[in-house]
Amino acid sequence: MKPTIMKSLRILAGTVFALITMTAHAQQGSCNCNDARDLFTRYCASQSAVSEWNSLISRLRSKEHYDGKVIQALDMKDQVAQCVDEVISIHRQEGPGSRKSGGATDRNCEVTIDAPNACMRGVIAHHESWHKMMCEAHYKPDAPWRTSNNPFTYLPALINRMSQQSIVDYMLEERTGYMLETNYTRDRLEELASQCNDTRVFKPTKSGRSFTIQDCPRPDFANYDRKCSVK
Repeated sequence: MKPTIMKSLRILAGTVFALITMTAHAQQGSCNCNDARDLFTRYCASQSAVSEWNSLISRLRSKEHYDGKVIQALDMKDQVAQCVDEVISIHRQEGPGSRKSGGATDRNCEVTIDAPNACMRGVIAHHESWHKMMCEAHYKPDAPWRTSNNPFTYLPALINRMSQQSIVDYMLEERTGYMLETNYTRDRLEELASQCNDTRVFKPTKSGRSFTIQDCPRPDFANYDRKCSVK
């Protein structure tokens, strides 16, 4: 991707991140005590996902620097996504909530959500709203790629925005989605802390007068047969 395009997208990303963070409370799902365990597991999994993205970003940035060339997102997207999916799956196995939730934003900026209830749909919708906004920004009338006279630049960008992304740019966008998800799930859990009697999720504060979120479990990922192949 050209430096000017990358710079524009990163500036836009920072702006959108701030907008989504400020409007987080406006996008709440309907959550109650029955949802607390699924929320907690997703909260912990999203934190681990951010850590995994950080590790992957560091490794592939180093590889790009060593090789002297940029890795395209379409060349490694599935590999890096598998690494993060494994981390989330392990948290579901070890956490108190095991129900699976997920979502996707396609190349037409359409969002699909697979979640067991309204609360978890709200979590996934909040995450995917970031990708939807980034997708729509790519296709706006004044997007930099639209000025290209090169059909080998213009047509791939028109068909699939990932053709314009490096793997690092792709991972940075994904990491931001999970950062937003962490904030969102934490806020929902804090709202439930005074209402729900569930010691798997909540614990008394030091004063003993109120409750707060339990510490997240720390799975030993080395004990799992992981397929992540990114070195």
